[in-house]
Amino acid sequence: MKILLTFFIYIFFIAGAIAQNENISRINTDNYDEIYENIQEPDFKYIFGIDPKQTDEYQRYMFSPYPLFRTGVNLIFKSQTITPGYYLLTPREKNGKTYILFKDNGKVKYTIPIYKEELVPPNFYNEKLERKKPNAYEKVRNKTMDFIGTKWGKKNQRTPIPETFIEFQDEGTYWNMILYYGEKKYYILFKKDL
Repeated sequence: MKILLTFFIYIFFIAGAIAQNENISRINTDNYDEIYENIQEPDFKYIFGIDPKQTDEYQRYMFSPYPLFRTGVNLIFKSQTITPGYYLLTPREKNGKTYILFKDNGKVKYTIPIYKEELVPPNFYNEKLERKKPNAYEKVRNKTMDFIGTKWGKKNQRTPIPETFIEFQDEGTYWNMILYYGEKKYYILFKKDL
């Protein structure tokens, strides 16, 4: 009887693991060379490195909506080499294509196209981001800022910033970067500086 019960429990967990793995979208790692070759470099530049939508976003959100990304290695995309440093990452759509802007001191320094775009799974941010319980002072402060920023006066209305998360994967001769920004996730591919 114990053996039969153990067998059914084992089958239950194996079937659950198989069903979970079928729902995860996978990218064939063998074709990174093909993906990299098929991605076209942007055929435009921002005048004086100014993102025209940046001012509107700073007026709409309570805080800076851009995730801060730090790289300690050179990231190469075709003719562009992103040097080590701190960058604010901003997804932008232009001419029907999506690009990630790497901003330094408020200026667009690099424009990198994405090769894939997906929706973020539900509860992703709750699982990945650590949420500490606020103390009494932080609760009062947050409620006050929420009231001032969203309800009091039409000029002061602000929306909360989008949640973000960044994954960076080592794929042999490539770096695969996944930027989770609000409801979407963006895939970017860089060549390693070998």
